[in-house]
Amino acid sequence: MTSLLSGIRANSQSPGGVYRSLNDPRLFEPTPLRDTLDEALTTYVSSDSRPRRDAPTLSDFTRRVHGYEILNQYVVGGQWRALALASESSIIETFADDQRTLLKYWVYRILALTQMGASEVADRELGRLEQVSGLKKWPFELRVLRAQVPGLAYGMWIKSVDRLCALLRGCRRQADQNQRVFRLSLMLLKCVVEMQDSSLATQILDQVTIEDDPLVLSAAARMYLQLGGIPAAERLFVRVEGMVAKDDKLTLMNRALYAVAAGKWETAREMFARVHGECPEHLAAGNNLALCDLYLGQPQAMLNGLQALMGEAPAAAGTSEELVFNYCTGLDLHYDGARLRDAKAKKLVEVATWAGDGFHTSSFKLT
Repeated sequence: MTSLLSGIRANSQSPGGVYRSLNDPRLFEPTPLRDTLDEALTTYVSSDSRPRRDAPTLSDFTRRVHGYEILNQYVVGGQWRALALASESSIIETFADDQRTLLKYWVYRILALTQMGASEVADRELGRLEQVSGLKKWPFELRVLRAQVPGLAYGMWIKSVDRLCALLRGCRRQADQNQRVFRLSLMLLKCVVEMQDSSLATQILDQVTIEDDPLVLSAAARMYLQLGGIPAAERLFVRVEGMVAKDDKLTLMNRALYAVAAGKWETAREMFARVHGECPEHLAAGNNLALCDLYLGQPQAMLNGLQALMGEAPAAAGTSEELVFNYCTGLDLHYDGARLRDAKAKKLVEVATWAGDGFHTSSFKLT
């Protein structure tokens, strides 16, 4: 950021806090540039063993408009800090009357902030943006991000649920909105997981299961399993099996997860192994297969399975926070002392080689 622009932000507050346009520099807060993965590398890995990671600076991105192709490359690469800076610069340098383009750039900006773990910053910037432009003018993706932010920023999941439900009702009133209905339904289910309120979660699940999409119904049934609602989950799984083939991967995964809930680990392992054998890139199957090994008293088999899964797809499975967490849990059970620290440091280097910004280092269980 140039010193001139910094001065504008600090000193040009207009009376009453009124923002002039969608590209008003005062809509923004400073972009957080710290990355917890970089900090973990500095703490736990010697300098000669650390992988090289991009560290964007303000001066790299200011005073120019960045094309969508470049921004999309940042999205694919998980370069959220770079995306936040590039989209901010693009917004400021775009003509104020080109509202459609500006709102597209705002989607990138808010997406970047949420993925970086700066959802509170995103919430404040969205609040200012609402003072300039009404929600009806916002693109759908920006309204979805606005709905997700309260939960991500402050744990206010019920507020996110209210906003997502409002979007869902609007989509249901329109034709050809099935894909959006599906996405919003899955987002609602993710809120259910976070809310830890079984009564309210059940009400939301009842609303979601009016859809006749086997993926949505399967996701809802799996939520019921987590809540201990095995009979409700079974009813939904039966509905799904009336829609898809019995040897379909979705059906097999549902049956395997139901077996887990019933404590039938051998049966679950056989089904997860079948799905993983037919579809090696199916991360959930591979992950659950390894967890079955753990519960069957074979922690080394669990570690071997997860390491193979992450090694075969380092940019996908290798940067999955869930897989890394489970792998490090296995390390905790199998090793201790210096050997445990060395094993986690090695995994930290492997992840940092491929992961983008915003990786939650709590997955490594370093403390």
